[in-house]
Amino acid sequence: MLASFKTSPLYEDLNWRLVMIGLISSLGAMGFGFDNGWWGGALGLEQFKRKYGAYDPKLEKWAIPAYKTSVGTGTGSAGIILGCIIAPFATSILGRKKSFLVMSSLMIVGIVLETSAITSFWQLVVGRILVYSGIGLATNVVPMYLSECSPPRVRGAFLALYSFFNSLGVFLSTLTVYLSRNRTDQWQYLIVIMCQLFVPLGYIALYVFLPESPRYLVYRGKYSEAEEVMKMLSNRPETIREEVELLKLQVEEQREYHKATSILDCFRTSNLRRTIIAMGVQILQQAQGVSFIQNFIVVFMQQLGFSDSLRTNVLVTGCGFAVHFVTFLTFDKMGRRNSLIVGSVGMAAMMLGVGGATSSGSVSSLSTSIQNGCAAMLILWYSIYGFTWGPGCWIVAAEVGTGQLRERTLFLASMGSFVTSVPINFVNPYVQSALGGQVTFIYGAFSVVAILFVFFFVPETKYRSLEELDEMFQERVATRKFKKHICVGLGAEITHLEETHDADNKKKVAAIEQEERMD
Repeated sequence: MLASFKTSPLYEDLNWRLVMIGLISSLGAMGFGFDNGWWGGALGLEQFKRKYGAYDPKLEKWAIPAYKTSVGTGTGSAGIILGCIIAPFATSILGRKKSFLVMSSLMIVGIVLETSAITSFWQLVVGRILVYSGIGLATNVVPMYLSECSPPRVRGAFLALYSFFNSLGVFLSTLTVYLSRNRTDQWQYLIVIMCQLFVPLGYIALYVFLPESPRYLVYRGKYSEAEEVMKMLSNRPETIREEVELLKLQVEEQREYHKATSILDCFRTSNLRRTIIAMGVQILQQAQGVSFIQNFIVVFMQQLGFSDSLRTNVLVTGCGFAVHFVTFLTFDKMGRRNSLIVGSVGMAAMMLGVGGATSSGSVSSLSTSIQNGCAAMLILWYSIYGFTWGPGCWIVAAEVGTGQLRERTLFLASMGSFVTSVPINFVNPYVQSALGGQVTFIYGAFSVVAILFVFFFVPETKYRSLEELDEMFQERVATRKFKKHICVGLGAEITHLEETHDADNKKKVAAIEQEERMD
């Protein structure tokens, strides 16, 4: 088993520097998950309800009005859209690395406003907008940075770090909310809010360890700097000079024959197909119900009659986080298409199952067995999401854009995701109040749509360099022929250079092992 692992791409292509920058750069994803998780959990905290809600004499308890739930959740998505608008300018003008500092500044100001909102709900909302502006920037720069730094054979595993840390953030926030549930003062929720500071402070403290993206440096003509960074990140430094020269030629070829610099260029020629794929997977990720799970699961569980909905929330997010360890293998083994299709099938089954189980009678009179069954299906939904669509939409969106337009393609993809989440977050409280458990029928139906979209539009991109993907999109290779297509351009030369070096290394290892056995 150990010998087999030593010949795997993860062992051959990763090194401690790549792992370190992957962990540090993915802090933004953890912040995104944490903020989603604390808000959904705080809506169920008694002190939060007393601070920003009103007493409901009919229910004889404190509650957050639907309009505040809607505004507080929806404006977070509006903040993300603002961050997405900032992202192409920050990442292209300042670079990928400095964009982490811009993101940290926005988050720190927003968190200060959130924690100091002693009585004003609207100050809390403004703080959420600023925090989410930083998160919106993170949703662009983190996947882009990871895709441009990672070797082709492990790009799926490397990009899966984004979703892994996002899920970790959700789990930690729900766990923090659960552990603070018995406090009787305002620190019950303030502790949860202040925990968000670990993201921007972590970036600032570890900033010196992050190099600039080598492909960004190539795009800007800084070839010697790019070469130094690539030598630091690569396990095959002797091939780097030739790789940089090939990248340089590829960039010049793109600029000469496929000049593209604006948002409008994302909707022209072969770039239109890339934009549809990147936006499609992001939109369908939201439409299948992740915002519902992350923001409204506690309220939903309370509707179903659970006495301890916060604990159930911890179970849901904990299981969702645990399965993310599988994603470091699945996307580079199963591939992108298979993972997304399998995920949509499972997610559709779970959401439709919850809808069917709660449609037989009044939500308030559900039996314990039906309640437990619904909880189990929601846990399974989030677990399936965790190793399929959670990382999958970010992997695909970060891979399909051409180098000239990668910032803008990710901007459009992120915008598609969060523009979709805005109506979901604003409307879901009202629809959920009216339909109860049957609201999950809507999300299950979108999973069926997602199956069809992936089958007809999303190509297989595993093991391909970003430059090979450029070539295949420009040659208009059919979706289902990507896997077996043979590239002959500069991208293929870059990949061949790495594969030749890997083959030579394997021969050397085999020869050494043979000598050891003979001795």
